[in-house]
Amino acid sequence: MESVDRISELPEFILHIILSFLDTKEACQTSVLSKKWHAAWSSVPVLDFQPQYFKKAGSPHSEKLERDFYDRNTLLSYLGFINKTMARYCSEKHGIRKFCLEIPLFEGTLKPLIDKWIEVAVQNKVEELDIMVIIEDSGDYTLPEFLFSARSLKVLKGDKVVMPNYPTMKLFSLEYLVLTRAAIDDDMLQRIITDCPLIALDFSDCSGLESTVPCINKSHKDDVAGNYNRTSTLQRFSYFNCFECPWRPWHMNIAALRNLRKVEITSSDITDDLVVELASGLAVLEKLVLNKCVLLNCVKVSSVSLRKLIVVGCYMLEKLTIDAPNLIRFELYSELKFAPSTINDTTELMPALSFINVQDSCVANLFVWVEFPCTQWFVKLREFLLGAKIFKVIEMTFSPESVYQITVDEDHLRRINTGTPYKLKELKLFRTWDWGLEKSSLAAFLDGLFWSCHPYVLTIPTSFQNPTVELILGILKDKVRCPNDPLKGIEVEVVDYSRLLSFAYHVEIRLRLCW
Repeated sequence: MESVDRISELPEFILHIILSFLDTKEACQTSVLSKKWHAAWSSVPVLDFQPQYFKKAGSPHSEKLERDFYDRNTLLSYLGFINKTMARYCSEKHGIRKFCLEIPLFEGTLKPLIDKWIEVAVQNKVEELDIMVIIEDSGDYTLPEFLFSARSLKVLKGDKVVMPNYPTMKLFSLEYLVLTRAAIDDDMLQRIITDCPLIALDFSDCSGLESTVPCINKSHKDDVAGNYNRTSTLQRFSYFNCFECPWRPWHMNIAALRNLRKVEITSSDITDDLVVELASGLAVLEKLVLNKCVLLNCVKVSSVSLRKLIVVGCYMLEKLTIDAPNLIRFELYSELKFAPSTINDTTELMPALSFINVQDSCVANLFVWVEFPCTQWFVKLREFLLGAKIFKVIEMTFSPESVYQITVDEDHLRRINTGTPYKLKELKLFRTWDWGLEKSSLAAFLDGLFWSCHPYVLTIPTSFQNPTVELILGILKDKVRCPNDPLKGIEVEVVDYSRLLSFAYHVEIRLRLCW
């Protein structure tokens, strides 16, 4: 039968969707397929310029761009391709919905050319602009003034850019702003938040601010045009501050942020009082993420609207009280770590949890990074679970060093009269392919683990070549001793091969345990 090219027969707007998933150079290469593909490439509304597709011949794909772009001829080829493409869009007036541009390591004399490309995108009604320009000798790239009058711009992402406080700014359509390692001052940020219909703001390692300001400063400039105290439309705020960045005080105008629904704060100097104020003061807050907030010590999260709470690596947190009647998901990422030298030398990094008005239907997951499990490790784990009385799923990830130093005094555990172990819906053991345990050590570990908790499902991600699952199955049948509530039976519930699509040779085996 005569073959038919059905893909080329698709409407042009569908071909545009297909090409939008490709880098612009890859999309350009499709123009040789047929006249229709050439026409589609020539007018595709998504332009994504990535320099790795112009690497020097023989450069490994995984190498950093900085090492490849010392070849000036390669860089000039990349810049020439961008210039030729943008010149065509300028002359033919093709619409540009999304414009992504990455320029690594070049001198400041390139700025007029970059400004020209951005101006073409603005003239062609760009909706999303994503730009990362690292100038080698002249500091960061300063965004041009005309960009801040773009009527069509809805999404602006800037990495290593400078945002001056232009008096002509009129971004009345901007909904999403992402700034990474950018320079912006308090006044410009306040103007963007109050003058734009901003829905989401992602803020990462930015400089130029006097305080940690998500809008949010109780400014003394209330009487200046642009009234900073009016209610913001912001619904999602994400803030990241690396430990190398200078400390800044937090000042948040909670009343002006009453539309906030999602707040994510990472590696910052936020305090207990401000977390309490955030949770109780934001009336529509649905999701709160606290990640590596190292100053948190004793926090009470009280919110009627909160539906999801995630606490990650807040290592100084000693007590967490949660009063959230509509909470449907709680996730705690923490460590339960003990020094390997002596059993009694312990470091406990699990906060005391107290739940008020939290429904039984709330899905609570515990993610534990395990180092050097010993007898006291299992005791503390059991005490923590029985004290919290909320966790349904535990995911354990073991450090590579810890699995070789498991020391469990099984007789000591059996002498502790603490009743029935904690009932658990599911226990997941990760990185089992790194385990090099002998059968006796693995059996002791499982004895201690099942002394602490009794999961109804045991999930083990593994690989085809790894013998850990076979060893565990054998131990479950012959070696595990749970005198208070013995293991009665084991059956394989499912073998999930879906991970093979992203992780070669990895499968997930779920065992149903009957106690």
